[in-house]
Amino acid sequence: MKIKELKLRTMKPDQTRDQSNIESVIERAGYLRKVDGRSCYTTLGLILKKRIEKIIEESLAEEFFSEVAISGKKDLLSYIQSMHDYNRTFSASYKDIPLKIYTKEEIEFRNGHYDSFWKTRFQNIIGFSVLGMDRNSVNELMAVILKKLGIPADVDREGYYYRTAAGQDRFYTQSEENISAATVSASHSAEELEILHTPDIRTIDALCGFLKVSPDQVIKTMLYTDGTHKYAVLVEGHKDVDLDAVSRVLGIKDDSLHALSSQLVHELTGAEVGFAGPMDLKVSQIIIDTGIRKDRQYIAGANKTDLHYTGMTYGRHFTGDFHPIARREEAVDGWLIGEVRSHPEKIRVQSLKGDFKYHSMSLAYINIDRILLSMSDYYKDDIGLDFPVEITGFQTVVALVDPRSVQAKETAEEVYARLKSEGIRVLYDDRKDRMGSKFYDYDLIGIPHRIIVGKDGAFDIKDRKGMVTEASLNNIVEIIQSKVIE
Repeated sequence: MKIKELKLRTMKPDQTRDQSNIESVIERAGYLRKVDGRSCYTTLGLILKKRIEKIIEESLAEEFFSEVAISGKKDLLSYIQSMHDYNRTFSASYKDIPLKIYTKEEIEFRNGHYDSFWKTRFQNIIGFSVLGMDRNSVNELMAVILKKLGIPADVDREGYYYRTAAGQDRFYTQSEENISAATVSASHSAEELEILHTPDIRTIDALCGFLKVSPDQVIKTMLYTDGTHKYAVLVEGHKDVDLDAVSRVLGIKDDSLHALSSQLVHELTGAEVGFAGPMDLKVSQIIIDTGIRKDRQYIAGANKTDLHYTGMTYGRHFTGDFHPIARREEAVDGWLIGEVRSHPEKIRVQSLKGDFKYHSMSLAYINIDRILLSMSDYYKDDIGLDFPVEITGFQTVVALVDPRSVQAKETAEEVYARLKSEGIRVLYDDRKDRMGSKFYDYDLIGIPHRIIVGKDGAFDIKDRKGMVTEASLNNIVEIIQSKVIE
């Protein structure tokens, strides 16, 4: 690309702003510009964004994913459902399994913190789903993609996070024993459901003391509303609910969930506060923490004042969607860069024998905008962005010391054409600016190799650390294609 096509416009440091802030760095480097208070991609920013997308798409192609387009889905939950609908409609027989598809979308994230920098809730994602393979295969693919992008990621429950103090998401790094109830099969016969008289026993501690049981034998039923719908959230008695995790599962804005009032609890359950249980609850959705097991009998409220049930079992007495929503301690700041989810509804597909089998769909998405921010943060140094050759928008730049020299210009254009014909991502810079100003730009935007063409047409290669290598037209491609100049 010629420099005039790029319309590059870097900026000098603004002493009134924190220069270590990644938002300031990528604005100075010319990847983003503020327009009416919103961050917009420049031509340079789009080149880097497309490079990120290309790396992801190449990884998906290696695993035989096919691209489809799903329009009209604005929010994340609607997008996930539309992917499920596509899988259900397309998979007519066993010949379609495994079904691997991906899409590129602009999705509305309803969490308020998403619009802090971009000033919009819409984010660019690449989402991909697998029907007929277990969720581990999707997690493995996510790990491969993030490794190719050069981003270290922490995995917490369904989310992949880039750790940074500037991040506005919270996640947890300690390991947790998180047995998915959906994968546990019943191992012993179920007890009969029995009702217990528990007069004025309204708390977990009081119930455990009264019945001489431990809190993990009790289901705590928490009732919430977002102002429009009512939800029940179930955790074992010794755990608390992580409302941020619940909001993410529901796809609603943080801080929008509130506990039902005593009056609404009575209207919903027919009982006073302290006796709610999951059986026969008329709510929009029941969300069950993955710590609750299918193969275990629990004690839970009976939705009648002064009464509890014992012997309550998932599947027989209550159902719901399993998600890791119990609260943990020691949260860490970071950016949520992607998630892997499993759709609760299996898809029926005709088998080779003519009968039907049910397959689970696992889906992941990668937030391209957050990836760009995370990459820039991870690879920034004192002078700009030090992107690896595999990731950077331009592997090298051909720069003229004196654009007025005919001989130099002919040589530079020949070098540029040779590199471009070999598929090398190269920038041609024939500006009349001082070389120091040009090097400032190259350092800032993260171009690792610089081919400097002198007045007499001779040229050499300088890397970002200042190491110089002599080159000629015969070996220039080989040198640039190598990852390290020796």
